[in-house]
Amino acid sequence: MSEHPPVSVVIPYSERYTPEWMLAEAKASVDAQAVEIELVVVEGDDGPAAARNEGLDRATHRHVAFLDADDTWRDDKLERQLDAMREADVGLCVEGDPRTMDDFVYDVFVGDLTSLTSSVLVDTARVDARFEADLERGEDLLYVLEAATAAGVCLRPDLFAHRDHPTSVTARGMAVEAYLEQSKRFAYRVGERVPEAQPYLSIYYTQLYTDVGRSHADAGDDARAREYYLRALRISLHPYTLAALARTYLPL
Repeated sequence: MSEHPPVSVVIPYSERYTPEWMLAEAKASVDAQAVEIELVVVEGDDGPAAARNEGLDRATHRHVAFLDADDTWRDDKLERQLDAMREADVGLCVEGDPRTMDDFVYDVFVGDLTSLTSSVLVDTARVDARFEADLERGEDLLYVLEAATAAGVCLRPDLFAHRDHPTSVTARGMAVEAYLEQSKRFAYRVGERVPEAQPYLSIYYTQLYTDVGRSHADAGDDARAREYYLRALRISLHPYTLAALARTYLPL
């Protein structure tokens, strides 16, 4: 008998975006865990946020983990996380190297710590956050930021394997203006709900306007590119923007 508490595992699944064989491999990686498991596969096309919320509602165990249907877990994933959460006395564990809370918030909001969902293990007795179904991007990062700042977070390396494929949700892309609107909505929610992230809002918007400027430049719309580059520069002379300007206007 495992000394670890049981875990409910939520896998959102839509055959429109993920081949059935990938779901089968994801489930096999769950079965390989040396922890008592309740598997909750939520099928539907209402988006991953709604599916994860339904999974939270259906879960019967205190600890809940999320796994995308196109990813797989390392065999000792849950054991290592449960041990780490107990030792650190926190309510969330995700993949990554140890860091301070301030660094974690920075890296999730404006840094490179953005592929976390399939590593999330949460103690729902300490975290009551939900996924924002009306966000088409960033709903997972908002959830992680809310959970971490509410209940603490620990990080452990090499917990899962991410697999890209042509029909995945993330591979669909998004029109530039829709991306801008959704990104601003995400930033507003973060600023409203995660006070620890507020100091980094200017960096977020600098990077966002720079990315939109680069997209317009790549599409040959120089006027729109200049508009968004100038928006970014009015916020700050951030190296991210200066590098983008160099790539756009000073090609090798």
